[in-house]
Amino acid sequence: MYEVGEKYGLRIANVFHAGDGNLHPNILFDEAEPGQLEKVVAAGAEILRLCVDAGGTITGEHGVGMEKRDFMRWVFSEDDLDAQARIKIAFGAGDSFNPEKIFPASSGDATLSQPSGRSSGPGP
Repeated sequence: MYEVGEKYGLRIANVFHAGDGNLHPNILFDEAEPGQLEKVVAAGAEILRLCVDAGGTITGEHGVGMEKRDFMRWVFSEDDLDAQARIKIAFGAGDSFNPEKIFPASSGDATLSQPSGRSSGPGP
């Protein structure tokens, strides 16, 4: 992880759960400095890839969110994602709860909240 920081010229501090292996890397940067945010995003993606390649996953107890949603296909199949979307629909959540924050974009769409052929509620 520190090699990633060196590669992008960023400092990375780690907080972690020693018992379960959860890492919480904190990438330190100055948003006012041009180009820093792009470096942070690239470094974050590289760190996630390292975690997945080591047998881990992209998230622990905090959920996916917008930052990690497009990396879900690294650890879940399309069938897995479809099943998760159907569960969301079964609970009636539709896009009311955390729209665009759970599922990766599909073919340029903003969300995968509606599996093909399904609707989120009654209709004509």
